[in-house]
Amino acid sequence: MDRLLIIYVGIFLIVIGFFLLSLGVITYGTQNKEKIENNIDKENESEVSFSGIIMIGPIPILIGNSPTLVIFSVLMLILMILWIYLFYMRVH
Repeated sequence: MDRLLIIYVGIFLIVIGFFLLSLGVITYGTQNKEKIENNIDKENESEVSFSGIIMIGPIPILIGNSPTLVIFSVLMLILMILWIYLFYMRVH
């Protein structure tokens, strides 16, 4: 029963993640449409900072252009690795 609950929670979290991602894309698109219509986009140009983690098996790849966001990504990566390790040790 415990394993089945973990599977259901995982599926639920994936569905919520897709919903939030879709909602973010939709709201971002409507905000940009309003900016383009009002010609605000040309006046208020700003630089975008990004950072991300790509996990290919056990090998993490970090990308980003902001040092503070890359440090945050490293901390998130460490937490993810610890979580995976602890979960693996609990199962086996």
